[in-house]
Amino acid sequence: MPRDELIVSTKAGYDMWPGPYGNWGSKKYLVASLDQSLKRLGLDYVDIFYHHRPDPGTPIEETMAALDLVVKQGKALYAGVSNYGGETFCAAVETVRLHDWSPIVIHQQNYNMLNRGCETWLFPQTARAGTGVIAFCPLAQGVLTDRYLGGLPEDSRMGRAGQRGREWYDKHQAAGTWDKAAALNRIAAARGQSLAQMALTWLLRDDRVTSVLIGVSKVEQLKENIDAAQAPPLSDDELKQIEAILAD
Repeated sequence: MPRDELIVSTKAGYDMWPGPYGNWGSKKYLVASLDQSLKRLGLDYVDIFYHHRPDPGTPIEETMAALDLVVKQGKALYAGVSNYGGETFCAAVETVRLHDWSPIVIHQQNYNMLNRGCETWLFPQTARAGTGVIAFCPLAQGVLTDRYLGGLPEDSRMGRAGQRGREWYDKHQAAGTWDKAAALNRIAAARGQSLAQMALTWLLRDDRVTSVLIGVSKVEQLKENIDAAQAPPLSDDELKQIEAILAD
């Protein structure tokens, strides 16, 4: 596909290299991280550059100024943030407004059927600010798929993790997670969808969700996920059934 038809994004905030200025949110770190990403990607610019986590040791003004700088330099077209709590996000938006800097157009947040706290502490704030939300970890690390409904497969990512994977599986077993997944899977099957597809369709039900970030290891998985965007919306009755399962 032509570059002009692609949305390419990158982010920085966690460990990028050993030594000083190798993580968090200083201007030096963010600018250097983006420069390195552009070099690796072989691109002149990215469409979205995210600051991946708030930095308690750097003034919010410095971090937001860095995002504004890379936009003005043409290295990124838009600025975004990720994993910002509601209060921190509001502080960032207000800082940008006061200085007339490049706006925060997107917030990348962990959001799925089993992790819904951001509906309360983030979505009202992003809606007021006019900022979109892109959901990452939409399948809860594979929990919202049919992969683990029959047990812990040895060839699965968590199955290959040995004792850590077994503890992960048993923890969800004790919490009743697999029972919820099985009940959700029955609703999905009645819709002619896989559980993974329905989990994505459910996320897209909310107009405040701009897009969903998916990760795949096979082309077949990519096609399956894309099909979720073409599925009919969940009916009111289906949404009530899902809410009852998730609230149990």
